[in-house]
Amino acid sequence: MLGRHLQELVAGGARKLLLNLTNLTQVDSSGISIMVTTYVSLMGQGGELKLLRPCGRVLEVLTVLRLLEIIPSFEEESEALASFRHLGYPAKP
Repeated sequence: MLGRHLQELVAGGARKLLLNLTNLTQVDSSGISIMVTTYVSLMGQGGELKLLRPCGRVLEVLTVLRLLEIIPSFEEESEALASFRHLGYPAKP
């Protein structure tokens, strides 16, 4: 479901996505694949994917896989939104 929704957003023209992981308690290989695929797709179109508040087991998995070295992560939503590059239109909360 998440993968389909993110694909629809990107296909619809979204180029700045902030994925809120606040209430996510665990992530499997499918979830990681969705994040990486979305990141690569957006980067290829001049866009960006960022993560908001990964914690617990999710943070551990992202750290072990070294994804946080590639996909930026933030604790504060306002800081994350302000970090998006200017692409001709503002990031929306």
